Amino acid sequence: MKRVLLLLIFPAMFCGISNAQDLHYSQFYNSALNLNPALTGIFNGDVRAMANYKNQWSTVPVPYMTFTGAADMKIYNKRNEYSFFSGGLLFDYDQAGDSELSLASLGISGSYTLPLSSSMYFTLGGMVGFANRNFKTQGLQFSSQWDGDRYDPNLATNEPLGTSTSFVDLSGGANVRWQKSSRTHLDVGVGAFHLNRPNQAFYDGFEAKIPIRLSLHAISSFEIAENLDLLLNGMYQNQGPHSETVLNAQGKIYLNKNKGKELAVYLGGGIRLGDAFYPKIAVEYNNLYVGLNYDINYSDFSHATSGRGGPELAVRYIITKVKPLSSRVCPIF
Repeated sequence: MKRVLLLLIFPAMFCGISNAQDLHYSQFYNSALNLNPALTGIFNGDVRAMANYKNQWSTVPVPYMTFTGAADMKIYNKRNEYSFFSGGLLFDYDQAGDSELSLASLGISGSYTLPLSSSMYFTLGGMVGFANRNFKTQGLQFSSQWDGDRYDPNLATNEPLGTSTSFVDLSGGANVRWQKSSRTHLDVGVGAFHLNRPNQAFYDGFEAKIPIRLSLHAISSFEIAENLDLLLNGMYQNQGPHSETVLNAQGKIYLNKNKGKELAVYLGGGIRLGDAFYPKIAVEYNNLYVGLNYDINYSDFSHATSGRGGPELAVRYIITKVKPLSSRVCPIF
């Protein structure tokens, strides 16, 4: 009887999944383009490459896997030494459940940064995305495969389900950066995703519009001692009925500050209010950064996960070009 009920309610479950919340990372500050298109090019350096991987809830029947790859760079403005354009690429992929329901998207972002003072910068950014959502029916069971006595996998499903849909996605945002030095700075901004409310329905004639996602963030670093920085980060996101607040604090300990042998360790943790907390460690060697955290569920869902939310990995590499001696260097570089 339980199997019959599952077969009957599957379409309702599927509709719920298709309108689920966007992907989210505990290390949100290490997935800048997913946080705000206006963070394109906002980093100390010239070219940045980033990758994120998260394996969530692997102990329950419906695990989630998420991957992100991104790259962005500054495009210098010869008419103004302090303002600049930036461009970036963002690839996201996530997969969940027995149907391998997945979403793959490629976004092209751009931004323009204008100095408000010698230490304050305002950035506007936008992104155009191309996305495909699909699922597989091989691992699913349908009511038409019930012969009256039992489930028969050899019976035809007779289900007129489409398995793939594609759409264009538009996003935008704004960011203000205050930067005293390369070690002391603050970013505050807002990003808005799915501004065109794309339809992701698999059925012709049906609508499943993606709700607009608003993302508010504050990302900071403060030099508090010769060999120690304090990093404080916060994010609030809202999308339809879903919302989340993530807070994070870390200490960056400099073990070696000699050029070519620079080494630092990050120790800290964070919390997703009402859901999970996580310890975090990272190592930065010269321009390469690798960060690892593990989510520990404390919500009601922890009864199913036994508290094991899952690991998350972030990798970042920054290239800084040598500036000509005749030019002045903007602090945000």
